[in-house]
Amino acid sequence: MGVGHLERLRHIRALLTTRGIATEVTRLHCFSGAGFTDELHHRAKNDPSIRLIDLTRLYHGE
Repeated sequence: MGVGHLERLRHIRALLTTRGIATEVTRLHCFSGAGFTDELHHRAKNDPSIRLIDLTRLYHGE
């Protein structure tokens, strides 16, 4: 899973924000069994609104 997936979620959040269903602080959760790209890890580290959920975190928590 990479930055393209994140950008798609951001676009969807923007559309929902204009409808009053979401806000700019709505968190973006990315789930992946195969892992995440280094760039996506970097962005998530620097943006608290992005959560990356891999199999370990899904089944065992933080």
